[in-house]
Amino acid sequence: MSNEIKKLAASFQRYLRKEYSDIKTILKFNSQFQLLVSIVLSAQTTDENVNKATKGLFKKYPNAKLLSAAKLRDIESLVFSTGFYKVKSKNIHTLSKVLVSDYNSRIPKTIDELVKLPGVGRKTASVFLAETFDQPTIAVDTHVLRVSHRLGFSSKRYDPIQTEKELKQLFPKNFWRYLSMSFVQFGRDVCNAKKPLCNVCNFNNSCKYFLSVNT
Repeated sequence: MSNEIKKLAASFQRYLRKEYSDIKTILKFNSQFQLLVSIVLSAQTTDENVNKATKGLFKKYPNAKLLSAAKLRDIESLVFSTGFYKVKSKNIHTLSKVLVSDYNSRIPKTIDELVKLPGVGRKTASVFLAETFDQPTIAVDTHVLRVSHRLGFSSKRYDPIQTEKELKQLFPKNFWRYLSMSFVQFGRDVCNAKKPLCNVCNFNNSCKYFLSVNT
């Protein structure tokens, strides 16, 4: 990484810490299991939608044992509002069964073990570990990919593993857990996909996207 990119990363980190100093998850849960299910359900939807769905889901099936014994059709009706409900329902149903049969209802504490679970990818595992065990992980979603590439922090636009690796080289370890949520919020507030608010962005002069459409 060039010195210019390193300076930009340091400046961006200071900005994010100031702008999103109190950022935290708004997902509602009462156990590690409920958090993991909520994260799985959060794909391609808002956390608010997830909370609406899990209010009924967790009231009826608060743990892995009960959810594993539920009828798939019932789960589908409860998580319908989160979108892609058939896939998500099958994932959290099978996930619950695996946790009960193979892990005694205990959730693994490493990425390598977590990604073996149905519906759990690297991003989901990273979010879970950061939130539950305060582990220094970086969860790379579409917002993180977009912001990272536009500002030159990552070399490959659609490669989450490479992006994670490059972000870890640029930002200090004690910022990793905070990085994901703040990048996501910045992506929603300013650097959105279709109509980014480049005119109010403090970093537009360093942004590949802004420079490409203004030259």
